Amino acid sequence: MSRCARTPSAPSRCATGKRVRPLSLGVLLIGAVFFMAANALALQKHTLEGASSTPSQAPSVKAAPEPSSQQAPAGTPSTEEHKAPSSHPTLEVKPVPSGPTLHAPASTPGGKEAAPGAKVELHPPALPGHAGEEKGEEHGVVLPEISPIPGVTFVETMIKLMEHELKGRFLGWRPNDLILGRFTDNINNYQLGVLEAMRFTTLRLKDSLTRMGEADTYDRDLEDALNLFMNKATLFWFPSAETSYSEAVDHLKKFLEKLKTGRRSFYYRVDNLLSLLKSYGDLLGNVNKSLIIDRYPDGSSVSWFDVDDYFYYAKGVAHVMYEILKVCRVGFYEQLVTLDAVDIMDEILHELHRAEQMDPWLVLDGDLGGFLANHRANLNAPLSEVAHLITIVTRF
Repeated sequence: MSRCARTPSAPSRCATGKRVRPLSLGVLLIGAVFFMAANALALQKHTLEGASSTPSQAPSVKAAPEPSSQQAPAGTPSTEEHKAPSSHPTLEVKPVPSGPTLHAPASTPGGKEAAPGAKVELHPPALPGHAGEEKGEEHGVVLPEISPIPGVTFVETMIKLMEHELKGRFLGWRPNDLILGRFTDNINNYQLGVLEAMRFTTLRLKDSLTRMGEADTYDRDLEDALNLFMNKATLFWFPSAETSYSEAVDHLKKFLEKLKTGRRSFYYRVDNLLSLLKSYGDLLGNVNKSLIIDRYPDGSSVSWFDVDDYFYYAKGVAHVMYEILKVCRVGFYEQLVTLDAVDIMDEILHELHRAEQMDPWLVLDGDLGGFLANHRANLNAPLSEVAHLITIVTRF
């Protein structure tokens, strides 16, 4: 008989001894694999759905009013309509007669026209697991109020975008910083993307949006603004980048005053809208290529240190397009109706909004079929769709 059988307390001690085993190396490895997989899935979910999400809500679904306690007599038609949410972006906008003051007035849920200058809200279709509004946070495209003077809000938006990077951001313009700028490459490349999109926008503003036709003259302030925006972004002095771009913004402000006083004009025409979209499509072609490239022309691989640079450069470009095209969605509404492209423009804004919400805490470049996220590919998806939709519109 064994020692465990001879003592009454031994069986419990022996049984306890048999149950206790140190964790084997195999169990630790399996646990590590599952931990990495869980973190990768969490990053992927955060990238696709945004920072905060509430699956139970959707932006385009509105709560139905509670039924009245008094029941209507039989045969009386109902005064309330319950419409199912559409699978396409819907914008509560009523076309108005052509005129210089109003372009896309909103309509209230009851069908009455809203007051001039009222905000118009675009409700994109709910994505799987996409969030609605919670605690005042907006998870959709909100179109801006625009001035009754054509082009004023367009130019004001350009000024605000560039002034934010020059004066509103901590440490201002980063790409030419000799010391701190070396450690903030994400913001540096974001600002370079903003600058590149501003150059394309200013070019179209000078060449087409403010000219009656090919025989019309260029505005001198827009010419100067474009030339100053073309200065190198990394110049520290003689002149510094900040000086050049601040002077460019000053010229945009002078042109803005000309618009307000009627000395220059901004033309809401189909060809002007198409020329702007075509320029944005060309720029997106370069951006999308940088988001999918894995090797340089010399055969060397794209390093991890370059991956986040491409990501944030694309974010900067997309941000400018998003803000400018929201203004165009309201100002060029009648032209979009003529092109039968209102829904397409809504979808373009919806995809750019998705790109706006992608803000990973660490940009990863994992394999497309691996555990870790590939944030360049995630950002390339909506921007490729934008480029495709722009191509469709510009072929009309």
